[in-house]
Parts: sequence; structure tokens; C-alpha cells
Amino acid sequence: MPVVDAWMQHPTLRHSNHEMFESLRRWTGMELLEEQLPVKATVAALAAADVETGLSAAWYGPRGPLISNDEVAEFVRQSEGRLRGVAGVDLSRPVAAVRELRRAVGELGFVALRIVPWLWELPPTDRLYYPLYAACVDLGIPFCTQVGHTGPLR
Repeated sequence: MPVVDAWMQHPTLRHSNHEMFESLRRWTGMELLEEQLPVKATVAALAAADVETGLSAAWYGPRGPLISNDEVAEFVRQSEGRLRGVAGVDLSRPVAAVRELRRAVGELGFVALRIVPWLWELPPTDRLYYPLYAACVDLGIPFCTQVGHTGPLR
């Protein structure tokens, strides 16, 4: 049976070096990255863990994308079929968010939408999610979220 990692991302420098991950870097002993990791490093990590496919997610938050949909599309292109794209969108702009989701699925071939509620400080029941829930149903893709996770320690 194939193993799929459904909650992963190939990081950009904006993502890896973001201040919200400072406590995680301290805890793991990781330093700030000085250069972008190659996609082959993520593919190798998947292979080492016997994971056949990774659902590589974009990261959008109130201050913009830490990993954009276009960056994810490029990572997917470089992954030799090991990654599938999962869209992220700007929740504060619902009409533009639905438009971007439709572009990510229709043009980039993404297979899901992921919103990280603690980044937005909005529960998944907030009405800003409603247009995206409807769009996901229309597009036949899953809406992925976390419930109960408070995010990195500060």
C-alpha cells in the first residue's frame, strides 16, 4: 500500500527562516538556512521514510505567502512525480482567494486546499472560509485544515 505524507512542504527561505519557527529551530538545533534546499533533498527524505508521494503545501498567512502556489508548482515539476501541489490562499480576500484556488487547481494541477487557522487567528467556522468550502466542493477537492493546534511556541 502506498504511503502519502499529507502534511508537508518543501520550504522556501522565507518559510524556513521565519521568526515564528525560532523556537522550533532552537529545539531542533537548526540554524537559519543560507540557501534554498533543492527539491531532490525533499524527495530523498520521502524515499528514506518510505513515503511514495508528498502533498506539498503552499503557506499563506496574513502577511503574505511564505511558500506561494507558483513556487509549489515549480517544486512539483522538479520532483519527478513524487510531489502533488496543495494550494494556499489569502483568506482575508475571499473573492481573490477563490479565484486563486481555481487557478491552482485548473492551471497548476493542485489536488487540495490547505488553510492553517492559527496563522489567521480564525477558527475554521469563520464565515471567511465559506466561499472556499463551496469552491472546494465545486472543484471536487479536499479542504485541509488543522483543528486544535495552536502553532509554534513563542
